[in-house]
Amino acid sequence: MRTAILFGLVAACSTPAAPDPYAPPALTDTNPDPNIVEVNLVATPATVELLDGKAADVWAYRDGSVAGSEARIPGPVLDVPQGAHVIVHFQNQLPDPTTVHWHGLRVPNASDGTPSAQVPVAANGTFDYEFDAVDAGTFWYHPHVQGDVQVERGLYGPVVVRGGVVPDVTADRVMVLDDVKIEATGQLSTTTDPLDVMLGRQGNVLLVDGVKGGTVTVAAGGRERWRFINAANGRYFNLVLPGHPFLVIGWDGGMLEAPYTAEQLLIAPGERYEVLVEFPEAAGTSLELQTVFYDRGHHVPDPGPLDLATIEVRSHERDVAPLPTTWGTFVPLTTDAATPVQKVVLSEEEAGLSEPRFMINGAQYPAVPPVPGVVGSTAIWEVRNDAEMDHPFHLHGMFFQVLDAAGVAPVHAGWKDTVNIPQMTTLRFAVRYETPGRWMYHCHILEHSERGMMGELVLQ
Repeated sequence: MRTAILFGLVAACSTPAAPDPYAPPALTDTNPDPNIVEVNLVATPATVELLDGKAADVWAYRDGSVAGSEARIPGPVLDVPQGAHVIVHFQNQLPDPTTVHWHGLRVPNASDGTPSAQVPVAANGTFDYEFDAVDAGTFWYHPHVQGDVQVERGLYGPVVVRGGVVPDVTADRVMVLDDVKIEATGQLSTTTDPLDVMLGRQGNVLLVDGVKGGTVTVAAGGRERWRFINAANGRYFNLVLPGHPFLVIGWDGGMLEAPYTAEQLLIAPGERYEVLVEFPEAAGTSLELQTVFYDRGHHVPDPGPLDLATIEVRSHERDVAPLPTTWGTFVPLTTDAATPVQKVVLSEEEAGLSEPRFMINGAQYPAVPPVPGVVGSTAIWEVRNDAEMDHPFHLHGMFFQVLDAAGVAPVHAGWKDTVNIPQMTTLRFAVRYETPGRWMYHCHILEHSERGMMGELVLQ
């Protein structure tokens, strides 16, 4: 039975903590060149416990450089320094074709891991992904073939690119959030009902780093860096840690220029947030990290606060240094009346249908006409959500700057690659087209993207 868990990575401080046995291990770098990170990643059927004492048959990733390594959920961390050249030798040991999409990383189009960019890797096939780790931040990897099925089965893992300002912390953790639909036997459910399709599959078991109801041990007087990744098919996590505000220091695109404090932190599927949390309590205090209700539409009922993990405060380890006075950098994109505007409409339809339909500009992918663009140019995307529920919108291959939602400019500024678009709302963002290729854009509720709410941006 797993009761003590340290999520994520080894502490990033002057006195590193010992590796925790429950932390997602890092993929083994086999290249001696300090400027190159070369790893082996394997996707394979596996058996894990998502409920204590009950085995589940899953698909998962393991470290192909370590003989006898076990596949796990989430997969091993791809942990690299900013600026490194990354080579991932991928092997597919699954019975079905798959790919690896490097969510949020600015990669060459050939390594984006979508059917637009590559032929899916067949069973027992291999593929080499190769890219430079351009941006420091928190990202993740997952398939882009039958994503609603393959991600739900366990195929996802974190990516951490280290660089830039490093605040002094007593621990630096990755917290991959997910929910899974599990039968009483402990096995993953194979049933997809109409509600699963409409909302994205809603799991009855909540996981943090693959563990249900784990315990995180923190130091009294400590400060921790938590890197949140929402890997769920459709669940929105609205995080609270009662009495402890989150100091938000980073978004999808890396560290913010000006951190801000949030009592609640809404994370839509596909999004990432980096926060600092301080623990002034005395040793022996126990807290609950929870997700609370967020009205995402379609009259979803409020289940009340749901516990994700217990935070236990233990003995004092050391004092932490003051926070930095400077953080990231952010140079806004320049737009004016002459900047071209790309209009996108998200819509859904369910009346009289056996299964809901999800569309972009009135069509379902692959019938959605590609959006053309010119490398080196800047455009404004005007995305109108005509549906009666929120949709998280993800653009591959580049970051964008949110300009406004319902005509209101955001309070905070930074780079995003995934953004929540509230129901019956128009959101505008500015983006600079940087790299040629066929880039996907889609709703990141995976049941929606796989049923038509997806398109392509073709840059030349």
